[in-house]
Amino acid sequence: MDPIIFTPRLKLTLVTKAERGSPELEWLHELRSSKEATWWSIHGQSKSIEDTESNMKHYLPAGGEENSYRVVYVVHKILEPLDSAAENQAHIKDQREKPTEVAGLVILKSLDAGNLAIPEELTVPAAAASTTLTTELGYSFLPTGWGKGYATESLKAVLESCKRAQSFWAPFSKVYVRAIVNEENPASLRVMEKAGVPKKGVYVAEGEPIFLAGKWRGMANLHIYGMYLIE
Repeated sequence: MDPIIFTPRLKLTLVTKAERGSPELEWLHELRSSKEATWWSIHGQSKSIEDTESNMKHYLPAGGEENSYRVVYVVHKILEPLDSAAENQAHIKDQREKPTEVAGLVILKSLDAGNLAIPEELTVPAAAASTTLTTELGYSFLPTGWGKGYATESLKAVLESCKRAQSFWAPFSKVYVRAIVNEENPASLRVMEKAGVPKKGVYVAEGEPIFLAGKWRGMANLHIYGMYLIE
């Protein structure tokens, strides 16, 4: 997996651990402590650095181990981006020394017991499950990055990096990525469309009410997106 990804406007840093006092934990806490950035997070807003540490245990590789099928990129906005005419790989190298500020977070992780089970017709067929690793895509951005296309730009960059890193996913020969977006979150619906992840359908989820995005929700229309990264 690429440790750092540059786009003309952004710097994405792969995070495998976030120890107390590290810049990685500070980046993550800036995002996790934002009410706006965590509005659609089932874990809610972090009230302390301890909250952030606890939350990120669900996403960071255990002990920083490789091949744990957890990918976390912190997105930084480059404060002095290149002119559009200079947008090529040779010039992107010049971005390394430019100042940045935290903008967002992109996470891709394999499914576990805490992930929502969705109907087979909206995801990988059961017959293919033994050779296919299903992962779930998530992301959040600070309000300063809203409406600028940073989420779309970041998702495209991360998915391309994941496609290139075929050895990371061993021994699976196929990798599928899914994303679940609440119908009441139109901004994320647009991001998924612009990022080029196909929509598979809508799943009506019902269950024990949870407090999410400002209210208690026991039912939701969930838009399911998905595609193969490697097949």
